[in-house]
Amino acid sequence: MLCLRVNAAGVIGFCLLAAGCGAAPADDGETVLAAEQGIIVMNGLDPAFFWEPSTQQALRALARAPLPDAMGGSRAAVLLSTSEGRHLVERVIACALPDGAALETSSGRSFGGSIGLAPRWSSAPLSDAAARRWMTACLLQSLNATGASVAIHLTGGHPALADAPDSEAAEYTVRDAIMFGDLFDQVRPTAYACADNALVDACGVALSTRTFQRICGQSPSCGITVLGHCDAVCDRDSAGAPTCGAGRAVYPESIASSLEPLVALSGGGLSCGVLDLLSGLL
Repeated sequence: MLCLRVNAAGVIGFCLLAAGCGAAPADDGETVLAAEQGIIVMNGLDPAFFWEPSTQQALRALARAPLPDAMGGSRAAVLLSTSEGRHLVERVIACALPDGAALETSSGRSFGGSIGLAPRWSSAPLSDAAARRWMTACLLQSLNATGASVAIHLTGGHPALADAPDSEAAEYTVRDAIMFGDLFDQVRPTAYACADNALVDACGVALSTRTFQRICGQSPSCGITVLGHCDAVCDRDSAGAPTCGAGRAVYPESIASSLEPLVALSGGGLSCGVLDLLSGLL
């Protein structure tokens, strides 16, 4: 796990694909996604819990009803009974509903929207394939096997992912990964990731192991397929939004993440020698 942080007008972080530096996991009630004129979010979902078959079944069950109704069902009750489950529900609603929207469960807990990738889920089942795919990409980007939370900037072709001019998003210049798939497909759920880091590419550090580590951890039931470097499976439009492919399937609903750059190390940059040395400690 390569992770370096320095202070320069505040804490600035740089992590490779298996990003693990950052604050402790969010406690119940802590805001974990925030649009700061750009879609800057904190990852930190526990892959071990996320990839459990029962958790995946619960997610697909939620998709079969409008969110308010789904939150009153037995599957949601199981999720809401644990801190890991509440963290996941928080992410689901934050990804699905726009900023200012909120959903209150039968237990009195309230969860707020943030991004708005599937706003119609508030009144209808998550049956639209595009909405399911956007939700999948958002949740996959939220995973971090270290239990830490790392600030990442999300970009993609959805209008909800657009940044305001002069936003803090301009500081997130190091590409990290692209996620896509459809975990909500009731018959054949899919999940894909590819590595999108130029420093990793330049220095020749293995990609797939770190990708797998970030989003799977030690989960024996991990459902992700790692596709290597994103250049091989994704194209970007003129605005930089990715469209990725897996087999014959094409996913315009792909979400890319990027990180803040390392501000100062070895004369203003991270050399391949330093990177190789640190990666050998992983």
